[in-house]
Amino acid sequence: MAKHFVEAELRGHSSHGLQRVIPLIKGIDLGTIRKTVKLTEVKREDNAVLYDANHSIGILVWHYLTESPKESLIAVKNSSHIGFLGYYTRRISMRLGKPAIMIGNGEPAVVKPGTAKKVISTTPISFAIPCKKIVVLDMSLSSIARGKIIEAKRKGEKIPYGVAVNKNGEITADPDEALQGGLLPIGGMKGFFLMMTLELLVSFLTGSALATEVQGVLDTTKSPNKGEFMIILPRLQGDCHGLSVLKQFVEYLPGEHSDEMLKRDEID
Repeated sequence: MAKHFVEAELRGHSSHGLQRVIPLIKGIDLGTIRKTVKLTEVKREDNAVLYDANHSIGILVWHYLTESPKESLIAVKNSSHIGFLGYYTRRISMRLGKPAIMIGNGEPAVVKPGTAKKVISTTPISFAIPCKKIVVLDMSLSSIARGKIIEAKRKGEKIPYGVAVNKNGEITADPDEALQGGLLPIGGMKGFFLMMTLELLVSFLTGSALATEVQGVLDTTKSPNKGEFMIILPRLQGDCHGLSVLKQFVEYLPGEHSDEMLKRDEID
């Protein structure tokens, strides 16, 4: 867990780093999060498996599940916050040399554009592609991660304008108002429906709670009932000539900048 939190900080994912320790400890103290991992196999079919994590620590659950997985699809429900998804997709690509996709849900944080009611989570998603250098996309599909707003509040900073609304549905740059209101999806209504569909897929595969039913991820006074899944794809052709094509247009491919940041020997 310490390794995960430190890597999150070094890679610039501080919204999923050390600030997550306090609610985790709180949940363990309250008994809403289990101290030890208890994974119960719910169903196995073909090359897929579903586990109930029984409110275990999510980072430990997925650390164990990505050690040397045999299944192509791994689904989990009822784990606590699992940190940043790119940690696990990168781990699979490094260990198995295969592409990996991971998607999860969480407590409602994103509003339908034009309204103020939080409906769905930030829909965290990650892709890892094992080229000569592993390309890792790790992002939420909200205009900003909720953790970034919590971080801005903690540091006494403003958030970018146009990424969140207050409790009246008006755009705000104040992190306190944004936390009382909600986040906006990327791409307006198209992004909102994409997020809804992906979270429905998470719920469908894991049997987890969905949308306004989800609890216990950020507010650890309640036990977590969210879900996430990982798909490990076969390495068919494995041709990475596209890297040189894309590098003509961008300075950094997804994950490259955080790889550079990882070389630091201190946390801000």
